Amino acid sequence: MKHKRIILGLFALFLLITSMMYAYQNAESNDPQIKKYKQIFEHTETYNNTKISFTAEILAIDRINQTLRVFIQERPYTYPQVHINTANLTIDNLQKGDLIDVIAIVHAENKMTATNIWRNEPWKDNLIYLRSLPAIPFALYLFFRTWKFNNQTWRFERRKKNA
Repeated sequence: MKHKRIILGLFALFLLITSMMYAYQNAESNDPQIKKYKQIFEHTETYNNTKISFTAEILAIDRINQTLRVFIQERPYTYPQVHINTANLTIDNLQKGDLIDVIAIVHAENKMTATNIWRNEPWKDNLIYLRSLPAIPFALYLFFRTWKFNNQTWRFERRKKNA
């Protein structure tokens, strides 16, 4: 029984390591989103008037000409800087360094026209973690109410055998 658990543990560890290696080597080359962005930026003339969506960081704002110079933040971050024309969208609340979600239409090489822009607020992502903190003690209470740790066999066992 003891050897069986060790073999199963080593097998699970082996599966974990091989899946991590696969993800490290092949995930970016096989990701359809990355392939789409590479094709759009390598062959802009074929994808003229194509609507795309992406996350970007604002590098510069030109409020007179209603344009943004942004750096696309989609993986693997090797895309050129893009100029986005925001003709009839308000960009008064945007600042340099803000993260934004953009839906834009590709017109020329590194030039786009935005149809929608949303500002990502970093505290919204952190709020998810704050909301889940009260659930952790409750989950631990339910777990330890049902299970107990046996120091001799080094595993968790049910408290009530016939429950």
